[in-house]
Amino acid sequence: MASRSSTPAAPQGRKPRRRPADRRDVILRVAAKAFSDSGYHAVRLDDIADAAGISAPALYRHFPNKYALFAETARSLAGALAAATAAVPSSPEDPAGELRGLLGALTAAAVDNRRTGGIYHWEADYLVDDDARYVRTVVVDQHRRIRSVLYACRPDLDGAAADLITAAMTSAVASPATHRTVLAARQIVTLITDAAMSLTDVELPPESTPRIGPAGGLSPTSKREVLLAESIRLFAARGFREVTIDDIARAADLPPSGVYRHFESKAAILQAAFWRASDRVTAMISDALARAATPRQAIVALVTGYCDMCCTNNDILAVYASEIGNIEPRQRTELRAQQRINVEEWAGWLTRDRPELTPVQARFLVQAALNVTMDLTRPRRRPSAERVSSLGLRLLLADHAPRQSDGVQISQ
Repeated sequence: MASRSSTPAAPQGRKPRRRPADRRDVILRVAAKAFSDSGYHAVRLDDIADAAGISAPALYRHFPNKYALFAETARSLAGALAAATAAVPSSPEDPAGELRGLLGALTAAAVDNRRTGGIYHWEADYLVDDDARYVRTVVVDQHRRIRSVLYACRPDLDGAAADLITAAMTSAVASPATHRTVLAARQIVTLITDAAMSLTDVELPPESTPRIGPAGGLSPTSKREVLLAESIRLFAARGFREVTIDDIARAADLPPSGVYRHFESKAAILQAAFWRASDRVTAMISDALARAATPRQAIVALVTGYCDMCCTNNDILAVYASEIGNIEPRQRTELRAQQRINVEEWAGWLTRDRPELTPVQARFLVQAALNVTMDLTRPRRRPSAERVSSLGLRLLLADHAPRQSDGVQISQ
């Protein structure tokens, strides 16, 4: 007869469930991937618990709410970046070597965090108080150190140019965390570090008046177009979740019922906005290629066209970048499929101009240039399209600077 104190046997064929020793780390890894892929608002704690193989009450024992979990993932990412740069020794006698070390360390950190690094796109929008200050301190310290070493390499730079090149470098090395193109980690680090280092001696055109967007002009008469335009503006300014149908109706000078005559829901408006953004990028590619007669001309036209579009239609692209997690999965998959087609079009022309690149390497460079353009044009006080274009072209072409005979003007 078994002792009364014996542990009950597990059911036949089922192993007893043991609590993992690293449960908190598992939750953080799963949450970081979810936030990176879908953004803050689209993530549900129940989904994170399921993916981590635990119950919702077990998750709440570690994190009291979604914000606490998001803040911890953002802090962890910031801490990883701080540790990566802190490991690079200062080298006043070799500033170029130190700069390469810093950029290489950040690229390696982005590769290590490819499934989670996309958090940096929206951490500034949702973090508050001590969490925001911690992450901001890491970002600022990283920027200042890279800028200081860049100054040592380029003492001729003024403050605005040094800040802009530093921001472009850090955006380029973060870019592997924004897409899923497959390449060996060592090759990614070498390729992206080299591309970011090529910005060290980029010659920026004189700063012109930044184009914030079309000034004046006529508004569309179609109520559907008015609703779409006002919704995009509100989503960009306040975030999708903070905007109501009533807000949209007031902005479009319609009753709420008037909104539903054109769109069945707020999510349907967002979906239409995303396809509008995707269509604009696709149309820009066609227009750019129509102006080109050589692969080099195609690259220059693509970069300048995209930079100009980001500077003059920033709201719609900012919404696309930050709110894609708020549409249903099938539409998200279709939009990302179209995005991959567009990237492959760019990469095809790049490999024709630079045959030493493989198609996969070309896609990584295109993603870096696109990421830099998006990051530099998100702030309201953004640099001119001409300056952003020169940085994008340098990333793609490295030391293959555009020639006068290329026939497409960089400046618009």
